[in-house]
Amino acid sequence: MAAKNNPGALAGATGAGKPVHARAEGTRRIARKSRGGTAYRVTTSAGDAFNIVVSGRDRWALEELRREGKKGCTPIDNPAPRWSGYVFNLRELGVEIETITETHEGDFPGHHARYVLRSVVAPKWKGGTA
Repeated sequence: MAAKNNPGALAGATGAGKPVHARAEGTRRIARKSRGGTAYRVTTSAGDAFNIVVSGRDRWALEELRREGKKGCTPIDNPAPRWSGYVFNLRELGVEIETITETHEGDFPGHHARYVLRSVVAPKWKGGTA
């Protein structure tokens, strides 16, 4: 009887086996070509090349990854509130970033992530790539 009053129940609204991707009304993806941001040319390890535009802390994180190179970045050496969030956003755009789990000692022993940029990323200038 409850299923008749709840149309979601009829459609199997439990979400089992269904990927759910929600976005708040009026929000935009970080890859925007029309407003602000910095353009980059990304080349993946497979040789695929494409352009992205990022801004804010996502751009800061991408610049930190580029600067650190093969050494990579950790939240310990490159403090920022949401490294995992920035990496998630960049990966959504197709940027290849490896996560290496490392242990650490000290007053609060445990583990942390080291993020290493695996795509080739270069600033994209009007009329070509840098």
